[in-house]
Amino acid sequence: MKPKFFDAHTHLNMLDDYLRRPEEVVSSWQAVGDKAIKEGVNFVNIGADLPSSRLAIEQAEYFGTKGLATVGLHPTESDANDFDTIAKLAESEKVVAIGECGLEYYRIDDEDVKAKQCELFIKHIELALRLGKPLMIHCRATENNTKQNHGSPLVIDAHEDLLEILAGYRSEVGDRLKFNMHFFTGTWEVAKKFIELGGYFSFNGVITFTSQYDEVVKNLPINRIMSETDAPLVAPVPHRGERNEPAYVQYVAEHIAKLRSEPREEVLAALVQNALKFFDISPKN
Repeated sequence: MKPKFFDAHTHLNMLDDYLRRPEEVVSSWQAVGDKAIKEGVNFVNIGADLPSSRLAIEQAEYFGTKGLATVGLHPTESDANDFDTIAKLAESEKVVAIGECGLEYYRIDDEDVKAKQCELFIKHIELALRLGKPLMIHCRATENNTKQNHGSPLVIDAHEDLLEILAGYRSEVGDRLKFNMHFFTGTWEVAKKFIELGGYFSFNGVITFTSQYDEVVKNLPINRIMSETDAPLVAPVPHRGERNEPAYVQYVAEHIAKLRSEPREEVLAALVQNALKFFDISPKN
């Protein structure tokens, strides 16, 4: 049976350590995950370093057939020496994608650091291709892409570097290269370049309280878009300011449907179907 909603990118492995307000009662990750599943939400638990990748798998095992995970090193982990261990963890049947990986240039001026990030990203691509699993990509440019940089063109440096790397592999392996641009922050013009490479895109609660990504959400092909929470961060309206959780992905999905021109039910069904296809998940899960 297909889920009602799908959270393509969440961090249950960070949930118990996250507290926005001292008086907030923090439920365990087990309770939060069980609640989401009970409400018809499937989710993928994302690894961003070695500890969170290990925990993502452990937590996925707790949820049985509903448990799904990724393993990877966030680009800010470019100095870590953990990739060989990540590669071994990636062989788990619970792991449905490689990442969170990619490029993080925000407030980084050191070109050597950027070069290390590119090298680490390439390792993730090659691992994903070897195992036949898709990539969960994080990409953020030097400055917010939607703002002008003192009158100069929009800054899209990280996206351009990422595109160059992906295009090189795409020309060699074709459709074997599958990737999702998690919490896509680029412009519509940049998005079209990722579409040409076969990319998927997921959006989180930010779209419920800002309109700066509306153009992309409205114009993406209906078969390339997914919903996510990035919990425990960026809770959507009406839970903005609270700790986020996978169950709240329904508010993101509903907002995507509101922005799109297709009928609501068609959009909601597509968001789930796209995730099942991207992660190669059988509906019985």
